[in-house]
Amino acid sequence: MFGSNKCAYTQDLKLLLVASLLSVVFILIPPFNEIALVRILFALLIIFFIPGYAFISALFPSNKEISGIERFTLSVGFSIVIMVFDGFIVSLTEWKFRPNSITLSLVILTAIFIILIYISRKRLPENEQFSFSYSAFIQSLNSDDEVHTEVEETKYQSTEMDKRFSASNRKKISSVRKKNRTTPTEPNTNRIPPEITKALMIAMVLSIIIAGAMFAYAKATREKESFTALYILGPDGKAENYPENFSTSNPIHIIAGIENYEHADVNYILQAKLDGSVLDEIEVTLGHEDKWEQELVLTPTKFKQGRQKLEFALYKEEIGYFAYRSVHLWVTQEISTETIDTTDSKIINFIEMENPSMESDGGWTFISSNETSVIGNYLNESGIYTSRAFIINNTFEGYWGQGGYEQYYLQQEIYSNITEDVLLSVYLKDNYTGGTSGEDEYQFKRVTLNNLIVWSDGINGDEGWQHVVVPVTILEGKNTLTFALAQNRNMNLKAVEFSIDEVSFMPISSISPYMKEDNTVEFDLPVSKVLQLPQSVNENKFVVSWNGTDKGSGIYYYNIDYSTDGINWKRWLSKTTSISAEFEGEMGKTYYFKSRAVDNVLNEEMEHPLADASIKLDSTTPQIELDITPNPTSSTTYLTVESNKPLMEVKCLITPHTFGEAEYIKLSTSDNIKWTAKYTVKLEDDYDVEISAKDNANNTAYTFGTIYTDISAEELSINIDPEKTSDDVEISIIPSIALKEEPHVTVTDVYGHYLDVNLKSSSGNKYVYTVVMDDIMKDGVARVTVTAKTVNSHSLYETDTFIIDRVEPTIKSFNPSDGENVNTNSPAIIALFFDDRSGIDKSKIVLRINGIDVTKDSEITEIDYVSITYPTSGLVNGEVEVYLSVTDEAGNTKIKEWSFHVIS
Repeated sequence: MFGSNKCAYTQDLKLLLVASLLSVVFILIPPFNEIALVRILFALLIIFFIPGYAFISALFPSNKEISGIERFTLSVGFSIVIMVFDGFIVSLTEWKFRPNSITLSLVILTAIFIILIYISRKRLPENEQFSFSYSAFIQSLNSDDEVHTEVEETKYQSTEMDKRFSASNRKKISSVRKKNRTTPTEPNTNRIPPEITKALMIAMVLSIIIAGAMFAYAKATREKESFTALYILGPDGKAENYPENFSTSNPIHIIAGIENYEHADVNYILQAKLDGSVLDEIEVTLGHEDKWEQELVLTPTKFKQGRQKLEFALYKEEIGYFAYRSVHLWVTQEISTETIDTTDSKIINFIEMENPSMESDGGWTFISSNETSVIGNYLNESGIYTSRAFIINNTFEGYWGQGGYEQYYLQQEIYSNITEDVLLSVYLKDNYTGGTSGEDEYQFKRVTLNNLIVWSDGINGDEGWQHVVVPVTILEGKNTLTFALAQNRNMNLKAVEFSIDEVSFMPISSISPYMKEDNTVEFDLPVSKVLQLPQSVNENKFVVSWNGTDKGSGIYYYNIDYSTDGINWKRWLSKTTSISAEFEGEMGKTYYFKSRAVDNVLNEEMEHPLADASIKLDSTTPQIELDITPNPTSSTTYLTVESNKPLMEVKCLITPHTFGEAEYIKLSTSDNIKWTAKYTVKLEDDYDVEISAKDNANNTAYTFGTIYTDISAEELSINIDPEKTSDDVEISIIPSIALKEEPHVTVTDVYGHYLDVNLKSSSGNKYVYTVVMDDIMKDGVARVTVTAKTVNSHSLYETDTFIIDRVEPTIKSFNPSDGENVNTNSPAIIALFFDDRSGIDKSKIVLRINGIDVTKDSEITEIDYVSITYPTSGLVNGEVEVYLSVTDEAGNTKIKEWSFHVIS
C-alpha cells in the first residue's frame, strides 16, 4: 500500500517539522514569544509558506512534475488559501480566531501533510522522488519550458539543418550530425502538461478570491459583539504578583476591574467570595465603554487553614444562581504568628466548664447505647501528663449490621456570657495502630459543638496523642460540647480505646502558628536537661547551665527545679528563656537540679524522675597518706597515696638530696581514692618526696616522705610456669637474701578478682606457689604481686604478669569450603585462624588430607591472621577429607573437619 521503496529525501520534511514546532514555541510560549522579531518571522513562515509547501509536496511527490519556481509559487499561494479556510473554520468553534487556535491548527495540518508526503514519495522509485537542489532551483528560474522546447526543435529539425550545410563542408557537417545522433534528448513524459499547471494557478486564485469574499461577508454581516470584561490585578496594578497567603492580620490587597461593552447601561453586582462565603459585595453602574477599577481589601471571616478559592463573581442587574462573569485565585490562609504569652490563656473567664482536666468525676456525662461492649470511665495515669483521662473503651470486634453510624459520646453543657469566636483545645488519643491513616477508615474520633462537627479523624495509624486546636463560635448561654467515638455499622470494626484529656478554651489571638491543616498542633514533646556540673566546688556561688530541643515549634521557656536531697523539689526559675544562671547555696550541702521545657505550642516536657546534675559545696581539705614500698630500695620502689575522699589530681615531686634535678612523676588511679606510681632511683642517693593533692572542689592537701637507697637490698625473682595458660599456674619466688618469713603472694585477674594462691613447697631460698583457677576469674592479663621482709626488716616488692586464656582459637575461613565441588585434581587447601589473647602455637598445628599428615609440607605464615597453605596434586575424583587442629599458646585446641569433592 505504501510502497516498498525507500524515501530517499526527507531533509525538507524534517525542516518542516522543526520549523512548525519552533513556531509554536516562539509564537505561544512565554518568555520565548516576547522576542518580537523572531515571533514575526515564524508567524510569516507558518502563515505564508509552511502549510502550502507541505500541501503541494503531498500533491506532487515527483521531481519531474513541476519546476522549483512553480513549487515555490504554489506553496505561497496555497498557504494563504489554507490559512484563510482554516481561520474561517476555527472561528466557528469555541476556540475562536485566536493566535493559539490558528497556530496549533496550522501545525496539525502541516503534520498531516508531512505524513502524506512520506507515504506518496515511498510509492515512487528513488530516482523520481523529489529532492531539493539550490542550483537546480536557480536554473529553473532562467529556463524551465524554453529549454525543453529548444531541445525538441533541435532534434526534429536536424534534417533541414543537414541539407543547409552539406554543400559547403560535408566532413564537418557529417561530424556534427554524428554528435546530434549520439545525444538525443527525449521528451519528459512525466511532466504535467501546462494546461494542468494553469488550472492549478486559476484554482488557487479563485480559492483566494472566494476565501476573501467569505471573510469580507462575515465581517460585514457580523453583529456587534456585546460583552463585559472582568479582571483582577496585583497590588501594583499589573497582572502579576497576585497575593498567595493571607490571614486576619494580613488581609488580601487586590485590584478588581470591570469594563462595559454591552452597548447599554448595566447595573453590575460584584461579589468577592472565599470558599463560597461572601467577603465583600459592590454595586456598580456603567455605561457603554465605561471602565471601573478599585483596590479591594479582603479579610477572612472564618478560620480555615490551607488552600482556598478566592472568587470574584459578577452579576448583571441581580444576583442569580450562576455568575455572568467570574475569575478566581487560589490562596492559602495562614494562622496568626503571634506566640502564646502565658499558660493563663488556656482559660477564658466568660465560659463556665466543669472538670476540664478530667481530674475529678463530675461535669461530664457518658452516653452509650451498648454498655456491654462500649463503656466509659476515668482512668488514673492515662492522661497526657500521666494524670487522669476519660476513656471510651470499645471491646467489640466485627459487624454491627443494620447500616448507619453508631456513636458513643462524652458530653457537657457549658455556658458562656457572650457569643465569641474562640479556640477549643483538647488532647485526644486512640490506641489502635493498625491500618493506614486516611485509608479505609470505619471508626472516627469526633468533636462536636452544638451538634456541629468541628473536628473528625479516623483511628487508623499510630498517631499517639493529638493536640486538637480548632476555631469555634461559642454562643451566649448554653452550648453542648461532645466527644464521640463514631462507628460504621456495616464495616468490620476493631477494638479501640478513645482517650480525652485537658479540655480548654483559648482566645483566638493565641492560635498557634504550628497548626496543621487537620486542626491539630504538633505534639512532639520538648527534651531538656541541666548540663553536667563539677562534683564539688569550694565556693557557695556557681553557674548552672541547661539546654533543650524540640522538633516542631521550638523551646518557649524552661522551668528549673532544685533539691538538697534529690527527693523534695523546689522551683528555682519559672518560665525562663535563659540557658544559664548563677545559683547561691550553703557550704557543706549537695544540690540537685533538673529542668522541664515547654515549647511554643505549650507542649510540656515529661517530668524527669531523677536529677539531671548535682554538685557539692565543699571547703574541707582532704586527708592524705603516703606509703613508699620498698624503702630503702636499690632500684625500684612504689609510691601509694590514699585519701579520705575522691581527688581530682595528685602531683608528686621527687628531689634528690645531693645532686641531680627534681622531677615530677605521674600517679594513676582507678577510683580517685588510691593513687599509685612506680619510681626507679637513678643514683645512690636519698630523695625527698612532696605530694600535693587537689579534690574536685579545688581544696588542696600536702604530705611528704623520703626514699632511701641501699645497694645491699636485692630484688625478688619471680618465675611463672606457664606464662600463658588455661589451667593452674606454678609461681617460684627466689629472693637473693634471707627472708624473715615466707613471701606474701597475691594474684588478681583483669577485673581485680583475687585467685586462690597456695604454698606448694619451700626449699632453702626458693618458695613455690600454686595458683588455682576457678569459674569466677576472667580471661586476660593476671597480675602477681609479691611482698616480703628481709631479716633486717627491709621491705621487698616485685610484680609480674601472666596470661589466662581458656578460649579456643578461632578458625576464620577455609578453602575449598565444606561440600564444595572443585574441577581440578590439584587444589590448594588454605585455612585462616587466630587467637586474640595468647596467640597461636605454630608448632602444634596439624593438617591431614585423607588421614595423611601433610603439616611439614605446608606453608605457615602470619600477617593479620595465621594461615596454612598446602598445594595438593594428583587427587583422584571423589571426596577429599580434611582435618585441621589449631592450638594456642595457652593449650586450648580447636579442631575442624570438613570435606570437598574433586571433579576433574
